[in-house]
Order: sequence, then structure tokens, then C-alpha cells
Amino acid sequence: MFRFSAAAIVVLVLLPWSGAWAQVYKCVDGSGKTVYSQSPCQGGAKSAAIRQAVPPVPAGAATSAAAAKSAGPKSTAEQELEFRKRRSEEAETAKKAQDKAGEDQSKAENCRSAKTSLASLESGARQARTNENGERYFLEDGQISQEKERARKAVDSWCK
Repeated sequence: MFRFSAAAIVVLVLLPWSGAWAQVYKCVDGSGKTVYSQSPCQGGAKSAAIRQAVPPVPAGAATSAAAAKSAGPKSTAEQELEFRKRRSEEAETAKKAQDKAGEDQSKAENCRSAKTSLASLESGARQARTNENGERYFLEDGQISQEKERARKAVDSWCK
């Protein structure tokens, strides 16, 4: 018979409550008592209608409103954004710490290797090396002193 759309049903249901959105009046009676009501004031009382529209925001108030919003409770989206920011900062800090630990370990290994090489050269034992053909040869005194100097520089640079 009759077909109602969803919008028509909503309008029919909300129609009885439309008075709840009516104008609000501020009434001050003869004794100075203030009363707020949805109907105009009675006989001798002063009547002032309170506007339902939001007044325009002054130019300077926009920044103070933003500051007030930031001081108030944060929305779920703002909390999520802050959480993600903290988590990325923590991950970055952990990565930096891991990189520093890796560098420290590498530096310690290089220091140990340089000290071992210097100790071997200063031991007075014959020093042998292998050439590109895979043949072993022994270092002469001049070559050993050059190797010692290189090993000392390596110890100085790695073992600070």
C-alpha cells in the first residue's frame, strides 16, 4: 500500500522532538531571578532570546583555541600518532645502539689483531710472508722495521 523510505521514517520519528531544538529564552523577573525556558517569558519579566547559532570566532582566538585543544584530552588518532612516533624513535635508538655495539666489537677485534701482529714482530723470531706465487720468503731487517712501524700505527689508531 504505502511505501516509506528510511528518510521519511526518520523524519516521522523525530518530528515530536523537534521542539527540543527550539529557541531558548532567558527571563529575568521583577525580583532579579533568572530563569531559562523554551517558551517566551510571562507578563512582567524581561525577556532575551539566546541565539542558537555559534558566534564567529575572533582572529586571535583561533590560535588560543588550538592551544586549548592541544591542552585537552587527545583523540584516538592523536594518541595513535604519538605512539607510532615514540615507537619509531625507540627503534631508531635501538638501531643506533646496535650499530655502535657492532663498531665497538669491530674496533676491539682490529686492536687485538694489531697488538698480536706487533708482538710477533717484536719477538725477534724470523718473519716469513708468502708472495703472489705462493712461495714463502723471509723478511730482512729493514722490512721488519717497516712492518713494526705499520703495526705500531695500527695499534695507536685502533686501541684508543
